[in-house]
Amino acid sequence: MKGKSGKFLQGALILAGANFLVKIIGALFKVPLYNLIGEDGSGIFNVAYQIYTFMFIIATAGFPIAVSKMVAESIARGDEYDARRIFQTATFLLGVIGILGSTVLYTFAEPLADLLGNEDSALGIKVIAPGVFFVSLVSAYRGYFQGKQNMFPTAGSEVVEAGGKLLLGIAAAAVFMGMAVDTSLGDDVAFVDGVFSSGDNRTVYSATGAIFGVTAGTFLALVLMLIIFSRREKKIRPIPGQDIRPRKDILKNLVKIAIPITIGASVSSLTSLVDLATIMNRLVVNPEVFDGYSHLFAEGTEFFQKAIEEGWEGLTLLQKKANSLYGVYTGQAQTMFNLPLTIVVGLSMSIVPAISTALAEKNFQDAQTMTKSVLRITSIFALPCAVGFFILADPILRILYSDANGAALLGKLAFAVPFVALVSVSNSVLQSYGKVYYPVFNMLIGGLAKVLMNYMLIPVWGIDAAPLATTACYAIIAVLNFFCIMYKLKVRINPFDMLLRPLCASVVMGAVVVLAHRALSEIILPSQIVTILSIGLGALIYLVAIVLVKALNREDVLNLPKGEKIAALMTKYKLL
Repeated sequence: MKGKSGKFLQGALILAGANFLVKIIGALFKVPLYNLIGEDGSGIFNVAYQIYTFMFIIATAGFPIAVSKMVAESIARGDEYDARRIFQTATFLLGVIGILGSTVLYTFAEPLADLLGNEDSALGIKVIAPGVFFVSLVSAYRGYFQGKQNMFPTAGSEVVEAGGKLLLGIAAAAVFMGMAVDTSLGDDVAFVDGVFSSGDNRTVYSATGAIFGVTAGTFLALVLMLIIFSRREKKIRPIPGQDIRPRKDILKNLVKIAIPITIGASVSSLTSLVDLATIMNRLVVNPEVFDGYSHLFAEGTEFFQKAIEEGWEGLTLLQKKANSLYGVYTGQAQTMFNLPLTIVVGLSMSIVPAISTALAEKNFQDAQTMTKSVLRITSIFALPCAVGFFILADPILRILYSDANGAALLGKLAFAVPFVALVSVSNSVLQSYGKVYYPVFNMLIGGLAKVLMNYMLIPVWGIDAAPLATTACYAIIAVLNFFCIMYKLKVRINPFDMLLRPLCASVVMGAVVVLAHRALSEIILPSQIVTILSIGLGALIYLVAIVLVKALNREDVLNLPKGEKIAALMTKYKLL
């Protein structure tokens, strides 16, 4: 497995490093943005961004995977010319899809915003619409390079995209927030000559400025991909006498692979839209649920002051409260929740071409070994993150935010971390084996469970029901995916052993972190330093514990950089 098919973990590490940097940049974007535009502005931003994400997934989710799978298979057969034709066909198709997606998003911005109960987000939806076209083309390039198991272009484009979003988005939001407000302009005027008619309008434009950064970032990523391709990829001609696959057949295979993957990914994104629609609409059904969050709306808060200034009352007041709660949930809890999934993205992207190559070369044992390895590594990474969020939700948020209003929500979302991670990777495994419809059915079942739980529980438990529904949704999908892998792919997996060992190590780590945090809190140190030191100690303890419980297999270690030396050392001390 250390040969061609053994590249997947090293490719995953490259993408994980890039995604870690992207997440850091994303935190540097979302955290100051949240502090700059507040809960209300964050709610407006995330409504537009979630709609864009859903449209982006519909347009592109399945095609990079389909391209990488088909390119990997062509290269495994030694047919570079076919691989290039696959890329060219995908680029044309994704360009058309991107144009259609951007047009739909721009044209129906107002109806979409009204449907989701946040008409203030319509301007942001229009501004982000061109990003669908840019990122559609970028995804074709990413799929091509990933199929060749070259993860550097994808990694670079992701960093550039995130950097553009950070610099331009924050700058635009800050410019608008720095402008004056003159209420004498009247209700019919939103913005004129650098002056806003109300603080609410200023927040809308500031959130839209941040959205502009997202669109600009996707454009910069496309420019980088064009430069890389023009410099690194030479013109390829067919070998004399070589059979050339018609573009019609290439297009047919691309669509055949991509559509079920897209449907499955759309269901995943749909869960975010389910949160968006049900949180905004179901919270206002029972006004009493807001009593549980009175500290956010009480006299003396920023929300209370704005409500007085704007004259919010009745249904409008309830909708603004719902928007603020959604802003806390997405701006704090979900932002932190998404951070540990960094390495999972790398594993998901790397495993498709790796397993596809192994299967094309008839190396079925390699394919099964990689399947077990990637699922095991996912568990090893995700479980300690879940424990860490559960026990340190409040202090973790206080490192980055001026408050920790989302701590309770993050603590509940912690339970979903391992399930979301395993779903992401297991979906990719099933797709690699050509079982592209299994994830679709499983995601639909989990998505339906989330819709029902959100609809029934949010009017009773408030926004706290959303993370519980998310956990249930992905737990169902993960169990179904594991069933398919074990009984349909005939891969021998002991899920209890795979989960139990890293869980034991995570519990030990959690106990040490709790004790360390309490002890360090007695010392006169800033709370942020105490939290960082506790997390650092927890990471060290976990590394030791994971080795002692023998959660890693020899195959996992061998695929690491310098894996042979590390495996020899661990074998010497009987740790493998």
